[in-house]
Amino acid sequence: IDYIPKANEWRLLQSSIHYNINDKSRKIITTPTTNSNNKVIKEYEYKGEIIDPSKLKWPPVLSDGSIPDNEGFDKMPLTELKVPKFWKAPEGADINKIGDFINDQETIYLMIASYRDFQCRETIASAFNKADHPERLFVGAVDQVVAGDIGCLDNEVPCSTNPDQPLCKYRNQIAVFKMDARYATGPVTARHVGDRMYRGQYFVMQMDAHCLFVRHWDTKLIDQWKSTGNEMAVLTSYMSDIQGSLDSNGDSTRKSRPIMCNSDFEGAMPARYLRHGAQPEDEAVIRDMPQLQPFWAAGLSFSRAHFKYRVPYDGYQPMVFQGEEISVGIRGFTFGYDYYAPRDSVVFHEYAQKSNRRKKVHMFWENSNKFAGEGQKSLRRATAIIKLAPDIDPTSWDHTEEDKYGLGTERTLELFYKVFLIDPLERKSVQLCPFVRLGSMHRTFQKHLRKNGLGIDYSQLVDYDTRKVTIEVLKKQLKSIVNEMDSKLTRAIQTKGLSEVKNVINEAERIGYTVNNSDLFKQCQVIL
Repeated sequence: IDYIPKANEWRLLQSSIHYNINDKSRKIITTPTTNSNNKVIKEYEYKGEIIDPSKLKWPPVLSDGSIPDNEGFDKMPLTELKVPKFWKAPEGADINKIGDFINDQETIYLMIASYRDFQCRETIASAFNKADHPERLFVGAVDQVVAGDIGCLDNEVPCSTNPDQPLCKYRNQIAVFKMDARYATGPVTARHVGDRMYRGQYFVMQMDAHCLFVRHWDTKLIDQWKSTGNEMAVLTSYMSDIQGSLDSNGDSTRKSRPIMCNSDFEGAMPARYLRHGAQPEDEAVIRDMPQLQPFWAAGLSFSRAHFKYRVPYDGYQPMVFQGEEISVGIRGFTFGYDYYAPRDSVVFHEYAQKSNRRKKVHMFWENSNKFAGEGQKSLRRATAIIKLAPDIDPTSWDHTEEDKYGLGTERTLELFYKVFLIDPLERKSVQLCPFVRLGSMHRTFQKHLRKNGLGIDYSQLVDYDTRKVTIEVLKKQLKSIVNEMDSKLTRAIQTKGLSEVKNVINEAERIGYTVNNSDLFKQCQVIL
């Protein structure tokens, strides 16, 4: 190259595996370099044979951060960042049976997307330290950092000083794709790269980069998954806050866990999307297995690897934060997957609201100006693919590789929207928590698990009236609330304590009780 590249050309050069200067291989550099003849470095180009994707082996990224030459690479749209190729199942293989074992233990691929997160290293160390079988764990981390950040592999003490640290001891089981955070385009892109780092493990787990595990987490999670009897089960939810959740031994102190049932539309037309809000956290009413729920969560997902094989993150959705979960969840539903809230929590999340050290963490929105407008383009694609925006102009979004990141054929989108009371045209949804939390969905739907264990047979639920059942559940809950309120009002009348009467009247007004039993309410008002 006999000229000085422009800024965007340097960005592309910096994403390559190696450079050559005078035919001598060098590692990636971050500033323009010229040789003695004032000629800019030339990008290294591998001339050998590229192996078939079915023969890709661990690690997907070498210890020096490079992609193995003979595995080739793909380029990301928008940034043209070079990324590993997707692993492919051998020709003729039964996708539902893919997955490796080590010492008779199912292997686990743990995928973590980290944006300038100093806790990534803690999360990885916790995963190995708390596992019953750390030898089965393989971690793929997408580490988006700038100079001076603490990366996913940065120990406080060098491995040469203490080689027994988890990041040192299990180094060969940890692959880190390290990239310049200035060109990060959000969690969907990062997790897409993470999905590319999968290499034939039995289970796949996805989670955030600032979490801690309980003891025996791998055994407990696999046992919970197996208890569903459902090969298509995905254990998924938002995570409970780590504050007060672990004892000194690393065991959980919580009896409750979140369940995914609360979602509503937000955003600008026409690409309004379903955003999962704050989820209820209760002690599980179903105790013999995880509990069925309608929605998938990005914060924690554990399944057989074929879920991620069939439903990888879409590489054409940069600058998206909200909207990814409903996209992945509905695509998964059409491939036949079912979502369950874990019965017991095995990992906890450190939320910024209650953590002083996470008050000023960096977010990928730092790059918003650089990629202005890309988020709305991505949301158009995301909502259009799952027909959550059926009236969107088909010429207004990018259809590239739509089939690869599209829908399955096991179930229809229309069935999902019908059963779970979602109106894509009007962009309206119904609060499903009364139907989900107390187990109505689970007790009814789990009975229709196919005999071969390959998912819930929704053909038996085509005429299921979710709205009617939800109303019946609400009536029962309301009756319970009214009875409890009657008891409180009666006690207040008997004691005639002004403070108690005042408090109970305030509570009655807040829950809208006043129309149900005016006589008791009036008696309390008279006392006041």
